[in-house]
Amino acid sequence: MLKEEISRVSRKEIRNVCDPLRKQVLTLRRTVRDQQVSLERLERALSKMVAQTATDTGTALYATTSGEEESTRARVTPASIKRHRLRLNLSQAELSELLSVSTNTIVRWEKGMSSPRSHHRTALLRVRDMGRRDVVRILEG
Repeated sequence: MLKEEISRVSRKEIRNVCDPLRKQVLTLRRTVRDQQVSLERLERALSKMVAQTATDTGTALYATTSGEEESTRARVTPASIKRHRLRLNLSQAELSELLSVSTNTIVRWEKGMSSPRSHHRTALLRVRDMGRRDVVRILEG
């Protein structure tokens, strides 16, 4: 009898402690879901703006293409990033401005401390196909 009463009281205490936590977890999950939806919406809007800007300025570094899936799998090594930067006679700061990243990011990519994300990898592959005049036009424009 005493054992059953202790068990009942302990279940009640656990319930009293856990119920507010359950509600809080539920609220947090909803918040995360809403933020994910908002983030996806913002990313779609950003890609539209980037594509529009690319068509307006004649530069399509981040514009999506049908072969984007293939380009994200292309190898971009630290040595190739540095080699193409030097080929275009760009400083790390100029390349970072061109790709809309920080100069430290370029340094980390070239040292192999980090690797570019897929959208930056796509932009790097497009920079690889550009000439010095194209780069100067983009940086000045």
